[in-house]
Amino acid sequence: MSKKILFSPVGGTDPIKYFRDGSMLHICRHYRPDIVYLYMSHEMLEYHRKDNRYIDAVNRLGILLDHVFEVRLIERDELINVQQYDVFYQDFRAEMIQIENQMEEGDELLLNMASGTPAMKSALLVMATFAEYRFKPIQVSTPQNGMNTVHEDRKDYDNELNWELNEDNLEGAVNRCTEVKSLNLTKMIKAEIIKKHVKAYDYGAALAVASEMKQDISEDAYTLIRIMDARVKLDHKSISKLTAGGEYDIYPVKEGDKQQVFEYALVLQMKIRKQEYADFIRGITPLVVDLLEDILLNRCKIKLDDCCTQSKDGVRKWNQDKLEKNGLAAFLEKEYRNKGGFRGGPVYSSQIAKIIEYRCQDAILIRKVNDMVEIEGKVRNIAAHEIVSVTDEWILERTKRENKAGKKAQEIFGMMKELMGEAGINVKKEFWQSYDTINDMIVRELR
Repeated sequence: MSKKILFSPVGGTDPIKYFRDGSMLHICRHYRPDIVYLYMSHEMLEYHRKDNRYIDAVNRLGILLDHVFEVRLIERDELINVQQYDVFYQDFRAEMIQIENQMEEGDELLLNMASGTPAMKSALLVMATFAEYRFKPIQVSTPQNGMNTVHEDRKDYDNELNWELNEDNLEGAVNRCTEVKSLNLTKMIKAEIIKKHVKAYDYGAALAVASEMKQDISEDAYTLIRIMDARVKLDHKSISKLTAGGEYDIYPVKEGDKQQVFEYALVLQMKIRKQEYADFIRGITPLVVDLLEDILLNRCKIKLDDCCTQSKDGVRKWNQDKLEKNGLAAFLEKEYRNKGGFRGGPVYSSQIAKIIEYRCQDAILIRKVNDMVEIEGKVRNIAAHEIVSVTDEWILERTKRENKAGKKAQEIFGMMKELMGEAGINVKKEFWQSYDTINDMIVRELR
């Protein structure tokens, strides 16, 4: 069975003062904790040893409420200087760790923020602000809702008289407890960290932080971060599960194969924005091959699968019999005669480009295709097989051709966007901002 546990420093107004509950007793009255930890400095321990005032008051309250309070003392007899904040911060942290280690699932820890010296309260406030532990901070206002200005002798304390005159025992007495609802600094900092990771398209890092504070952010924010983490990994299976309820529509392009090509292109766009140029260069080839395959079908009415077969390891290879049926075998043999003939093998973008040039009469399209294939060939092998530092300037220098200026990453990506139109993948301008649109949704949810 779950328990309520109260951690409470003991201060000058405890247990009863000015004919009213002190903070410790008032929290016990209204929250009825099962276990009460009383943290006592040297002065409070002297009062306790003299007349047992704190435990006596809690026991009397237990009889009144028909509730059993188990009181446990944390004695600090050596604490005479009670104004040193750092002493209490370290000591309170150690005590909280011990209490938390003994707590079971479902237990609730209450923290009295109102009792004790200013240094004690400051230490507890810092702990509550940084939310280092799973507790509910509780503030208790004074009966007059202001400073306690009347002096009352605490040395000669009468347990019986104070209890009999305690007005909080009367029916209708006001509950002066308030649960501290202020945002804590750690959650605010972590939320800002998540936002920065999201805006930098680092969804893995954003998800790692969000997972630590899953209970403190909206379900939509957490789900969208998970979706975007899967999206940038092209993990469409995970996205399907996360969007199964139809609440999240993240794909601007809906058609299956075209959606797959567009989503891959968005990932390459992210590589450029994050200046991950080596990954961008290495990722060009699969997209170029897919685009040329779609252009071959869209503009030349030739289906690539009618020209090749797929091996068990997923590699597509030219099939001589299919090429002959399509009337392409003789053409390819002639094209590669000076290179030892057409040997079949894996399908490359340069080979598809030659078929497009052979079957399509659109000079502009042919120029776009050949320019793309030429640039791809210049940078692909170097980036894939050598340890090099790939920068935008490196790409510009390596893509220079005879009588043609080089291209930076964004320009190369622009060429691929043009080929997407030729491939029949019609993408609206705003679709390219799809990641930023979702990012804005996440940031709004985190507010």
